[in-house]
Amino acid sequence: MRAMTEHRLSLTSRRACWLSTRDVTCRRTHARSRPCVIQARAASSQPQIGKSGRTAKQQADSTKNEFQVELACPICLRTQFHIDASVGPTYKSFPCSRCKRTFASSRGVPDLTLTSGIASGVYQPNSSAGQDIFRNPLVSFIYERGWRQGFKSAGFPGADEEFRLAMEFLRPAYGQVLMDLSCGSGLFTRRFVGSNKFKGVIAADYSESMLQQTQELFNKDQLLNRSKLALVRADVGRLPFATGSVAAIHAGAAIHCWPDPTAAMVEISRVLQPGGVFVASTFLKTFSPLGEFLGDDTVRPLNQLSSARSTPYRWWEEQELRDLTSSMGLQNFQRHRINRFIMFAVTKPHNGSDNEDT
Repeated sequence: MRAMTEHRLSLTSRRACWLSTRDVTCRRTHARSRPCVIQARAASSQPQIGKSGRTAKQQADSTKNEFQVELACPICLRTQFHIDASVGPTYKSFPCSRCKRTFASSRGVPDLTLTSGIASGVYQPNSSAGQDIFRNPLVSFIYERGWRQGFKSAGFPGADEEFRLAMEFLRPAYGQVLMDLSCGSGLFTRRFVGSNKFKGVIAADYSESMLQQTQELFNKDQLLNRSKLALVRADVGRLPFATGSVAAIHAGAAIHCWPDPTAAMVEISRVLQPGGVFVASTFLKTFSPLGEFLGDDTVRPLNQLSSARSTPYRWWEEQELRDLTSSMGLQNFQRHRINRFIMFAVTKPHNGSDNEDT
């Protein structure tokens, strides 16, 4: 009996010793492993400093926020000039070794029109009254100071409402680069930048004086982010931008002034990236309001008679705009139309997979 009791005590003592040893071991193991985990977390949270002195996250954020503009030689379209518009107008000239031409800039604004950087010679290209009138500094000055307000008589709803309509069409391009083509004095450029919906806005126009107005009016608004704007002098018939380089193009009240709408639409289709959007507004022909009730086909003879009158501008019929855009591969025609005002939007297809016009 005594032997049995001693045996039980021995087992109890061993078990207690084993439990005590296990507890100490666990505490030691936990004490050793816990600091390792904390150290690993601390190590993973330490910023990795690169050669530029910025962390990897800062570098990634900087790249994400950079507003890059991909310009191209307007002659060959093969020599490209990549500029970071977010750092401001620091570029002076753009040499193309392939074409043996150097394109100039004025006041920090790249001029990539075909006549940029060369002296005027005997040959002079044909001029367009509808385009040249806006190169007049006086017209550029009064454009937002009375000229544009006259569009209301044709049904234009006003800049704020036109901007709202355009933004609805431009929604697929939010967060990407938008070009405000034939930007004029920057009436919509300022609104696009102020919306903070786009990575950057390229304001392009053929008129030097209009670009100057855009720059001056933009700089007066202290709430606008200058790093989100790039000014470029460009000819809509030969856009100096890389193929597929922008997500959206807007042309407000402009297409009726273009010398060659067909060439312009070719360039717009080329510059748009797949899935890109083109939004434009313009004037319809004189009897188009009647055509909304009777049908445009019915009033077409009347519109043809009214178009025979001499004018520096080209008024449009809706079907003409549909035909022009679709012939350049642009699809999904949508529009908002009232009186003689029309705003329409078309899309550059993804490998021909988009739907037909609606």
